[in-house]
Amino acid sequence: MKPFLFTLLIILGISMPSFAATTTKSAELSGITEKGLVIEIYSELSPLLINQIHSWHIRIRNANDQVVSVEQLTIIGGMPEHDHGLPTQPQITAQLENGDYLLEGVRFHMPGKWELVISMSVDGQVDQALIEFQL
Repeated sequence: MKPFLFTLLIILGISMPSFAATTTKSAELSGITEKGLVIEIYSELSPLLINQIHSWHIRIRNANDQVVSVEQLTIIGGMPEHDHGLPTQPQITAQLENGDYLLEGVRFHMPGKWELVISMSVDGQVDQALIEFQL
């Protein structure tokens, strides 16, 4: 896979209003990191569709169901069976009041198996999760 890499060192204190729906709806995608943190991805576009630019809220929670803040968040995505990355370069633009991270500019251009590798630094320690899904 030749993924696009997008990284943002999170600057704490940035906030924007959050999707009101993320408190009541189920995550479109989710995974667990190597160290047991839960990653939940809530999309403004549900269900996920082909060729539609949209935004995600990424929530990271610990075993006690508390939202976790990260120092660094890196997401690599692509289609391993087709050896290509995402067709856009989504960017994390804010940490929201509820602790979610806003990822803008997400788009999938074809159906098939996709994967995301979400890496983060929490309290100076690196952790990551692999999320695979089918569109």
